[in-house]
Amino acid sequence: MHILEYDVLKNLIDLRKIYLCHRNADPDAIGSAFALSWLFGGDIGAVGDLSRAAVQLADSIGIKPIIDPDLDSYDMVVLVDTSVSSQIGGAMLRRYGVIDHHLDRDLLENAEFYIQREADSTAQIVWDIIKSSGRAGRIPREVALALLAGMVSDTGRFRHASAETFRCVHEILEAGDVDYGEVMEVLSRAPLDFSQRVAVLKAASRAEISWRGEWIIACTEVSAFEGSSAMALLDLGADVAFAASSQGGVCRVSGRASFRAVQAGIDLADLMKSIARSHGGSGGGHRGAAAMEVRHPAGRLLAELAEAAFERLNV
Repeated sequence: MHILEYDVLKNLIDLRKIYLCHRNADPDAIGSAFALSWLFGGDIGAVGDLSRAAVQLADSIGIKPIIDPDLDSYDMVVLVDTSVSSQIGGAMLRRYGVIDHHLDRDLLENAEFYIQREADSTAQIVWDIIKSSGRAGRIPREVALALLAGMVSDTGRFRHASAETFRCVHEILEAGDVDYGEVMEVLSRAPLDFSQRVAVLKAASRAEISWRGEWIIACTEVSAFEGSSAMALLDLGADVAFAASSQGGVCRVSGRASFRAVQAGIDLADLMKSIARSHGGSGGGHRGAAAMEVRHPAGRLLAELAEAAFERLNV
């Protein structure tokens, strides 16, 4: 399978291409795009902005992704770590491919190629592609750092990691001149800035808490930083947390679930995708971390999400 994946991408070497990451691109997206650009050439771009952790990673490996690039100037756009149209802000795509570990099929129908399979991170898929290229024996320190940061970040610092991820980490540490401590230092250099801290504290103060049996779900409305706000509610003791913001009639929701809740049956990617589609929107992500975007009142949407989460916890 992996050799075929490499052969598909090898055909793109002579094309002018860009690896496009989703809105608020995270370390997995940026790290994977960087490793692909090292292997096959091409530019790195992102829609809208980068997360703070991704900014720290980009600085550490010496790159400056192009924000909101002119896609018409490229022969091929390779979407990295995303297969949902809402995550690229409705960007107009002519020729494109998809490399992603999420199993959403929103953008696959018109893609010229796609490499999509279930994995803990897109970086894991990219590492397998590098191995099939024959160049995994010794990789640049920056490539190793980028891939490891993506794996550590997307597994919640290994809270949701499989044995396969640990195998990849072991191989990359051996192949690249980098220590695990360097990866953690990069990811730890991104504390919340003032506006994020204010948003998170407001999210906590406005949160509506509900519980059934031993399960606690927290929902809140914010003006921005939905992901950070949901994660903060989880850290404060919620088993599942949803944070929503509304702009221009569009409601964006980020959800987070504890390891315990995931083990009990919560799959936020499936839950949010299902509810988003029922309202004509889109959603997806991971079992423990997902997002959605729909045109629907935030309060009613949060109530629907909380009820669906309780149902999946069988309470």
